[in-house]
Amino acid sequence: NMVNMTELNLIDNGIGPEGAIALVEALGKMVNMAVLVLGENAIGPEGAVALAWALGHMVDMTELYLGENGIGPKGAGALAGALVNMVKMTELCLGDNNIGPEGAGALAGALGNMVNMTKLDLDGNAIGLEGAGALAGAL
Repeated sequence: NMVNMTELNLIDNGIGPEGAIALVEALGKMVNMAVLVLGENAIGPEGAVALAWALGHMVDMTELYLGENGIGPKGAGALAGALVNMVKMTELCLGDNNIGPEGAGALAGALGNMVNMTKLDLDGNAIGLEGAGALAGAL
């Protein structure tokens, strides 16, 4: 019933993949969401894949914080599919998620569309030279 919600902060609540999956249906209806903070919740790749579906409905989002969730390359790839349409995004935090070079490459494809981005946080993701090269080509 909260379709007009513009900001949701659930940082550090231990929701895990099951909690992320449970939130997806409600989040998908919140098309006016501008800021979503779900960092430090251990949602893992499964939670990120589910969340990507909801994010596909939130094209006006400006800030997304999913740091410290262990989403890995699979989760980063799923999120990249939704992020490619989020051209209003100004801040994206995916730090400490072990996305590796594969995840960085997937995200690089989405970053080219994010012309309003002012802050990108990918610290602690072991992207290596390959991932850095992919990101450099998109920045």
